[in-house]
Amino acid sequence: MKACRADLRWTKRKDSKISARMTGWAPRLGLLALMGLVAACAGQPPVSDPADRRAVETAIRSYVEASNKGDVATLAGLYAEDAMLLPPDHEPIQGREAIRAFWRQGTDEGLEVTNLAVEVEGNLGYLVGQYHLPPTEEEPADSGKYVMCLKRQRDGSWKVTADIWNQSGDADEDDDDASPPQSVT
Repeated sequence: MKACRADLRWTKRKDSKISARMTGWAPRLGLLALMGLVAACAGQPPVSDPADRRAVETAIRSYVEASNKGDVATLAGLYAEDAMLLPPDHEPIQGREAIRAFWRQGTDEGLEVTNLAVEVEGNLGYLVGQYHLPPTEEEPADSGKYVMCLKRQRDGSWKVTADIWNQSGDADEDDDDASPPQSVT
């Protein structure tokens, strides 16, 4: 409370102990240094390391390969321990073991993905893209969009922390010859 009264007195008086101390060149130099530091921090966002982007893209390629092979152990291992899987028309699934149980119900062969955006900053990355699954004897072709979030782990690997996808529309149900999305990256 005393500091508040001191500030009020300072605003009413022309000279104060604070203003007297701030008249030398050293405080001004410190103020200039502080302003320079603030300006540097407010500049361009940090540039992400291209190696991190490649690592995130590699993790997703491993995801597609494991899915196409039906390799549930490898697929589940690409998720963080506390990951969230958000399949369409399904309750959220949390945790690697629950995700493994979900994928044990089956994966689809022929999965193709096209990354539309890949961003990495620090220990977090995300991908936005489109997927395509060809028709099978049991199901028509399926195409849609996805978002995957990844986080760098303590060992330096990138693991999926959130995975969500949904169909683009009813067109695939009527057209078994749907073509995969075109790459824009």
